Amino acid sequence: MRTSSFNIEYLSPTGLVGFWVLFIGLIFTGIMFYFVFFRLNEDDDSYKDRKRKKLEKDKQKLRIERLYPKGKY
Repeated sequence: MRTSSFNIEYLSPTGLVGFWVLFIGLIFTGIMFYFVFFRLNEDDDSYKDRKRKKLEKDKQKLRIERLYPKGKY
C-alpha cells in the first residue's frame, strides 16, 4: 500500500543517495580536520601585519644609523 514514489532505502548506506551523503560527509570532515588542526597552527601574518613589521624594521635601522653615523675621514 505504498503510494509515494520516494523509497526510503535510497538513504541507507548501501543505497545510491546514502553512499554519496556518507562520501561527501567524510570529505567535509577531512577538510574541517585539516583547517582546525593543521592550518590554524601556521603563523601566517596578514598584509597589514607584514607592512607594520617592515615599517618597524625600517625605523629601527634609521635609529641605529643615527646612533652610529658614518664619519667622513
